[in-house]
Amino acid sequence: MPKTLTGEELQLDDGPARESELFLVDGNNLAYRGFFALPEELQTTDGQPTNALLGFTNMLFKLLSDYAPRGVAVAWDTRPVHRTKISAEYKSERRPMPDLLREQFPHFRPIVEAFGYRNLEFEGWEADDVIATLATRADEAGIRTCVVSTDRDAFQLVSENVCLMMTPRGVADVHVYTPERVELRYGIRPEQVPDFIGLKGDTSDNIPGVPGIGDKTAGQLIAQYGSVEAVLEHADELSPARSRAISEHAEQTRASKLLATMRRDLELDIDLEDVVSRPPDRSQLK
Repeated sequence: MPKTLTGEELQLDDGPARESELFLVDGNNLAYRGFFALPEELQTTDGQPTNALLGFTNMLFKLLSDYAPRGVAVAWDTRPVHRTKISAEYKSERRPMPDLLREQFPHFRPIVEAFGYRNLEFEGWEADDVIATLATRADEAGIRTCVVSTDRDAFQLVSENVCLMMTPRGVADVHVYTPERVELRYGIRPEQVPDFIGLKGDTSDNIPGVPGIGDKTAGQLIAQYGSVEAVLEHADELSPARSRAISEHAEQTRASKLLATMRRDLELDIDLEDVVSRPPDRSQLK
């Protein structure tokens, strides 16, 4: 279980998720989680791999059985045009999709449909941005919403109406974050998460940040100064080594913050009213 800044165990029960009407799921993220959580040896009688499909299906079933939301949408990545314009290196060092997972990928969307849920995919945008836009719309409309993702940049979406569900060890164990819980863990508010990542970087997405700055220091600096821009402005108040590192990587830090900032204003051809679940097609889920 994650700890607070003072070393106490952080309470991350799923109470906030149980109050949610709408669930927004990062499909690629959940597919990868399923693949790495279950043995690769799982397969059909004719040798087709099924470990990722099983983990993915188990999570969708958990949403249906434990939370019974009014609507569930599963968003999928397309080529991230917006972020590659900021940095051609964005996600460039990410390992290729494993072959066994690639074989299973055509089956994820039909599974979503069989559950009666909605698949969402918009050319040029990542699932993060689609989810961020819909979560922001739901927040403004006062609709209780739960985002399902293990990406730490999703912390920025957490608000009074939006919680974040993470699955650190398969679907049986879920951690749910509210604004208070984010602050207890990192010492910053959810809206400061892009600044936090701007300083510390994110190796999984090839976001560089500032060399030598990790979670603790980034959290302290953002808590003290409020933003990347303010840290850069007050860099001369820091130790000589830290001041030099931040000043020498100022443009890189600003770009890192932009890369970590989810777009909340996409013109998506979908309304929240369209994300209403149908009864599952149990014949397709057997």
